[in-house]
Amino acid sequence: MAPNIEKSNLNIIVPGFGCCRGEILATREPLYDIQRFGINFVNIAEDADILLITGFTSEAGVERAREIYLAMNNPKWVFAVGSCAIGKGRFCAGTEHLERFKREVKIDMFVPGCPPRPEAFIYAVLRFMSEN
Repeated sequence: MAPNIEKSNLNIIVPGFGCCRGEILATREPLYDIQRFGINFVNIAEDADILLITGFTSEAGVERAREIYLAMNNPKWVFAVGSCAIGKGRFCAGTEHLERFKREVKIDMFVPGCPPRPEAFIYAVLRFMSEN
């Protein structure tokens, strides 16, 4: 059963780095204006609804993502964005840390690409909102 979103906006936290993060944050710019859909980026875990996992991740990065996830209020969701986060990227030779994280936490949406285009990310979030 899919989770229900009971509010008209979503707050997203992006703790990762790499090309995917840059493409995702580009959606804030006027060309894409993701905020018109009620989608905002936040820096405080307690304010976030969605945690984005992007880029190749070290053990320290996975631990930081775990801390953010635990600090988030319910309901909360996790998106794996980009080929490295999904585990199929050309830059993700050491994905064992991320694989452990994915075994501990349910990934609610996968957004493929290296990096995914801003339009693909917006589509994925809007699809998630409409299905939930």
